[in-house]
Amino acid sequence: MNRHSIFFKLNLLFATALIVTLIAGGLLYRQLEHRDRMALLLKSRLILQELRRDHQASDTLLQALDLERVPPARTARLLPRNGRQTNLRGHRRRYGRRLIRRGGEVYLLIRTPQKHLLLHARQNTLRRYLFPGLLLGAILLILSLSYWALRRTLSPMRRLEEDIRRYGRGEPLRYAERFRNGEDEISRIARAFYDSAERLKRYGEARRLFLRNLLHELNTPVTKGKLLAELSQEPRTRRMLGTIFQRLSILLGELVEVERIAAGSEPFAEREELKVKELVQEACRRLYCEEEEVGIEIPEDLTLFADREAMVIVIKNLLDNARKYGRDPHIGFEGDRLVIRSLGAPLKRPLEHYTEPFRQEYAEPKEEGFGLGLYIVREILERHGMELGYRHENGENLFTVGPLNREG
Repeated sequence: MNRHSIFFKLNLLFATALIVTLIAGGLLYRQLEHRDRMALLLKSRLILQELRRDHQASDTLLQALDLERVPPARTARLLPRNGRQTNLRGHRRRYGRRLIRRGGEVYLLIRTPQKHLLLHARQNTLRRYLFPGLLLGAILLILSLSYWALRRTLSPMRRLEEDIRRYGRGEPLRYAERFRNGEDEISRIARAFYDSAERLKRYGEARRLFLRNLLHELNTPVTKGKLLAELSQEPRTRRMLGTIFQRLSILLGELVEVERIAAGSEPFAEREELKVKELVQEACRRLYCEEEEVGIEIPEDLTLFADREAMVIVIKNLLDNARKYGRDPHIGFEGDRLVIRSLGAPLKRPLEHYTEPFRQEYAEPKEEGFGLGLYIVREILERHGMELGYRHENGENLFTVGPLNREG
């Protein structure tokens, strides 16, 4: 069990309380025994005083001291090293006292120069130990009931944790109804979580519906605009309008990918073993780039376990950036990472700046900005347990993807 867990600490607390209670019970039992021994010591002194004075112990005194004589036949059976014997301090050489315990009974042996007197302590063991025993049992019962009640109160935390993990994976929640009527703190926390999850679900659905309607409404005018740009007689106007509508078309495509990524917490569930070189070739086909335009230095047997469509988008976006903002793009393999490199100036800001959505920087007309491309790359790689890296060396920009997942 996790030593940081609440249940581990609860078990440890209960075990500690149980051990302390048992030790306290043992000490109480020892204290009761000591009290009885001291009481017999005082009684034996009174008897010895009477024996010295009258050479006999009266029945009246023994009855008052709650003692009774043991018959001689039984005395003979008890005296020869039977049972546990304890010396009582304070005796003289000619007179002695000894405490004998046997079978749960207590006997007091008085030795005088003339005879031995064995007395039975008529102690009610049940009465003497009933209250301490009941007290100890009540404490143990209270501890057990408290432990059971706390475990019962805290046990829904496991179901709440399971539902939180389900929510993180985008799966349906299972235990919302179990916390509807509870009034303890865990139930209130659970209801706050389920209410927030329900609101976020509605907000997400509204956002996706809005985005889909927006993409649908924008796609038609953009398509018509591209056709009208081709009909323009003025070359400069046709080129400018074509660039504008082409950028709008690219932006809409990237928004579609963003919507796909945000549609669920695990949108890339269909993972399989893929050949990296085939992924690179597919990305090149989508970019309409010639095979000799991009240097491909990927071994034929290099494989990757991932979602095919998602990894094609990653490689396509990185190669597209390498073509737009650099020269002589190449894609190769180093260690356990893919490397996309191209000649060009280093990035002006850290990589994290460009992996945020809608980060665009305009300088020369060629520089159209990174837009949503690297944001999509980062999101896809994070869902696959990989990361995007960057460095600039020897006049080249190098974007790395890895470590590559080799197993499912």
